[in-house]
Amino acid sequence: WEQLPSIDLYMDQLLVYIANSLGAYFACTGTAGLTKSMVNNYVKVGMIPRPTGKKYDRDHLAMLIMIGVLKQALSMESISRLLEVICRDGIQEGYDRFRMMTESIDQSAKIGRVELQGSGESAGEQALRSGIMAALCTIRTCRLLEADKRMNA
Repeated sequence: WEQLPSIDLYMDQLLVYIANSLGAYFACTGTAGLTKSMVNNYVKVGMIPRPTGKKYDRDHLAMLIMIGVLKQALSMESISRLLEVICRDGIQEGYDRFRMMTESIDQSAKIGRVELQGSGESAGEQALRSGIMAALCTIRTCRLLEADKRMNA
């Protein structure tokens, strides 16, 4: 959370920040990066809050980063439902939980030991874990295929 910019950003700045943060995910999986139309649509359907005076704050950035990762494997409907669950106690808390779970799954995957559920997790937390794992698996698959392609070229 503390690594997100503390100043509000205009749309163009927001898109550059997200591209710099998640560009490798988008490029690897061949999905479109974040566009102005996408952000406007997320606001329109209520997935993210409306900007204040055309400026986007940390809440927006956190939500868009989570959307950007999860969209690698999940539908917008599923992502919307997940965001409601994980941000129930606030966006900062949801983002911190998302980030910690993502890092935990990534570290577990590196040693070949990924668990489908953590002990005592609620159904919502299990859904989040599964969604993150699906996105990370999609990204890992793309990276491995790219590495194989380079080796066999």
